[in-house]
Amino acid sequence: MRAFKITETGNFMTKLLSGRSFDSFLLEEASLSMQVTWVLDGKINRSFYSNEEWEDESNHPYPLIAWSEVRGHLRELIRGKKAPASLSIVLQLRPDLCAKILTAQGYQQLLDSIGAMVLNIRYDGTEVTLVTGIALKSFTLDKNADRIWDETMEKFLASREIGFETMT
Repeated sequence: MRAFKITETGNFMTKLLSGRSFDSFLLEEASLSMQVTWVLDGKINRSFYSNEEWEDESNHPYPLIAWSEVRGHLRELIRGKKAPASLSIVLQLRPDLCAKILTAQGYQQLLDSIGAMVLNIRYDGTEVTLVTGIALKSFTLDKNADRIWDETMEKFLASREIGFETMT
């Protein structure tokens, strides 16, 4: 687990809410506090689909909604003259990309233990903090997935020209 303080909040929020930088993620949950608090659950709602639509897995390839499908709605909620009082977003990297990262690093044996590579995004009204994490399916003493995910996020942020400082 590693924490990052974002040094340019406006730039980060633009990339998060308007750009495609985070489109490789799925939304687990989000909470936006403004004049009211909006809470989004990223779990795919089975009852929304007809039986035929549900059988077509291309309509819901993952149990969570793609960030690209929901970021515009969040952006519209935030639009206005006042910044939110707070914002909390929990994203998960798509499972196929988790597997790709672990396999490329030679740790494919961890695939059975890792449930998700998670990115927690917090805005407190003044600054943005990101915290990485690994959701485990089963217990393991091996911390290589944590290290790999932390390093991957550092490279990800740098490659998208998102300024950050690593917090201790």
